[in-house]
Amino acid sequence: MEQLIDWYFIIIFFAGILGIVVASILFFVNKNDTFSSRLLAGYLLCFSFVALNYALMTTAFFQSHPHFWRVLGWASFSFAPLAYLYTRSVLEQSYRFRTRDLLLFIPAVLHALNLLPFYLLPASEKVEIIKNAISNKKLIASEPEGFWPEGWSVWLRVLVGVISTTGGMILLKKWRPRILGKSDHEKQNVITFRWLTLFNLTQAIFWIMIMTEFILHFTKKPDLNFTIIFTVAGSILFVCLYLLVQPSILYGIKGWLQEPEILDSVPENITSKVEVIPAKKNTLSMEQGETYKHALESHFRENLPFRKNGYTISELSHELNIPSHQLSAFINQEYGKNFNELINEYRVDYLVENIKSSADHIQFTLEALGRDAGFNSRAAFISAVKKKTGKTPSELFGRRGESTLK
Repeated sequence: MEQLIDWYFIIIFFAGILGIVVASILFFVNKNDTFSSRLLAGYLLCFSFVALNYALMTTAFFQSHPHFWRVLGWASFSFAPLAYLYTRSVLEQSYRFRTRDLLLFIPAVLHALNLLPFYLLPASEKVEIIKNAISNKKLIASEPEGFWPEGWSVWLRVLVGVISTTGGMILLKKWRPRILGKSDHEKQNVITFRWLTLFNLTQAIFWIMIMTEFILHFTKKPDLNFTIIFTVAGSILFVCLYLLVQPSILYGIKGWLQEPEILDSVPENITSKVEVIPAKKNTLSMEQGETYKHALESHFRENLPFRKNGYTISELSHELNIPSHQLSAFINQEYGKNFNELINEYRVDYLVENIKSSADHIQFTLEALGRDAGFNSRAAFISAVKKKTGKTPSELFGRRGESTLK
């Protein structure tokens, strides 16, 4: 049994740490910094906290550090709403919260308030409560430390999970005809919709297991505690591995699926700098999309800002007067790629055109060509050219500088 607990701890602890690492990458490193990717990061972070909490219960950690007991309880109320909001943000192509979305997190706040009496206890009393709970796992589930009657937190948590997961399934059913019903549906959208379906099925399986486990818990029959924990670990590993294999799901849905507004043509007086009026909507309209596209492509064509080394989306946002979160969402939605991929394509196109039309560029080495287009490293130059054309820089532009750059 001790060996089983050791393996149980290793698996669930590894899943929790991996989930936190991936969530941190999505928050701080991910080049596709969008609202939906941040929601997915929040989901992974909360779910990973739940996993680590379960793992540490198999050790003496909480008896040595009693003030950490139940501190992350809010996370178990938050990951299901975040999963729903993530699904909705991808399908509806939204880039910010709605005001009423905060209501989804009221149970998490109430749970934290419910445990205030325990949080205020001295360490010695907390240790006694923790020892009793660990020796009798039914006390862990029933959570008797707070104001509420025993078991209320359990069923509130299940209710939040079931409602959130059902909401996600309803959204998938609603949007399925619009995404998959067309004969010419976008491949990226099919990939994304399939991912969302599997993601929500994983949530459904998890909550079915949770309900089953708690029913067994309160009827004094054998429980499914180990099964539940491995389901938690499996869910985290599934999301992390799927992101590794299919990172394009972070781009979301490509194209404009909402009903078009009345828009006969792009106004002729649009300049490269857009006067954006903050909208109450949380999605971009087709009219905004047309305006943003015209402004961005005109700016790139006339001013060539991408030639600046280290050019960022924040700089483009300032130049176009478009909020960066809207600009990021627009690029994903319109072009099906992130900002860095878009400007690298423009850099490669710029070089191809200049090689054809400019005698000066014919004399450049490959390193000089890369620097002239704005690439900050040889690796980035080679990767962008191969991705755009399927050829190496030497093959595309001639064999200049072959000894130093392939």
